[in-house]
Amino acid sequence: MIVKSAYVHIPFCRAKCFYCDFNSYPGRENLFKDYVTALILEINRAEPVEAELDSVYFGGGTPTILHPDALASILDAINSRFGISGSAEVTVEANPGTVDASSISELCKAGFNRLSIGVQSFNDDILERIGRIHTTSEARSAIMQGRDAGFSNISIDLMYALPDQTIEDWQNTLDAALEISPEHISLYELTVEEGTVFGNLRRKCQINLPDEDLQIEMYTLAINSLTNAGYEHYEVSNFAKPGYRSRHNQVYWRNEPYFGFGAGASGYIGGTRYTNISSPDFYIERLLAGESVVESSETVTGRQSMGETVMLGLRMLDGLDLDAFEERYGVSLFDVYRKEVTEFTTKGLLEVADSRLRLTSKGLFLANTVAASFL
Repeated sequence: MIVKSAYVHIPFCRAKCFYCDFNSYPGRENLFKDYVTALILEINRAEPVEAELDSVYFGGGTPTILHPDALASILDAINSRFGISGSAEVTVEANPGTVDASSISELCKAGFNRLSIGVQSFNDDILERIGRIHTTSEARSAIMQGRDAGFSNISIDLMYALPDQTIEDWQNTLDAALEISPEHISLYELTVEEGTVFGNLRRKCQINLPDEDLQIEMYTLAINSLTNAGYEHYEVSNFAKPGYRSRHNQVYWRNEPYFGFGAGASGYIGGTRYTNISSPDFYIERLLAGESVVESSETVTGRQSMGETVMLGLRMLDGLDLDAFEERYGVSLFDVYRKEVTEFTTKGLLEVADSRLRLTSKGLFLANTVAASFL
């Protein structure tokens, strides 16, 4: 079995952001030690693979809420169990306010070579409005500290369509990001989820969100600003300097296998997609008792697998490789999805070029609608 990627979930954070519905828990420092022990147990129980890992990604939550030594021990366990290629991309997510020059330096020495920093905005008022724990000054410091520590691959996350955010606010944030010049920028349009602070405010009609036209204007502004500055717009929401596309995320978009370790983590191995139990308490309890932590699993075959491959592949602006699709499934994509392809090419939302099926510039703004039609 060739699996070359692993995701590690750290489900802890200092405070829950107002938009966050991720599997994360503030104020659980009492679990940190046992969680790391359990996580290493899960890693050591996984089946070995045929090749060294090419990508490892620590996400959350806030991984850097753990001490760098703890993160290093988890990374060491992965390397011992599977091997990590010397040229692998090894990412750790970090939130400003949970790192300093010393901890970032320790992460670099431990083997992490890509730093993904949750900036979200370079406007202090907006940061406070969305429940972030850091300031713009702290965000800039974290990025510069990453540079000083030796990280030559830094990614930042930015959010738009936030409450009371104006187009001027968004332009200022983009300008600040370009001034810092990270290798990679991920954009996230705010989605208001039930059960979050913003979800509760929306239910009470106490939140002022940009309308659809302004959302589109913000997205268009980002595309123009970042591509004009030399970034490749390689996926619907992701931009990279040449040579710095996220290797780990491309595993997802190509619908390739990967391990998922940790509470609430998902993985895709041998055609089976699985999700671990979300509660860190139960996750620890079950692993220490020698029990499985998989809460749900599904074997994905046939048309469902094909549909997922098309849906995910269309997120990349290069599009879906039609020859690779046929080699993988033994059938031409057009034999399975001729109706859908014809419909969206006629509408000008899809195009076929260079043996690839991809979104047009017009289709980019309706990416979710187009992609979902293949499921």
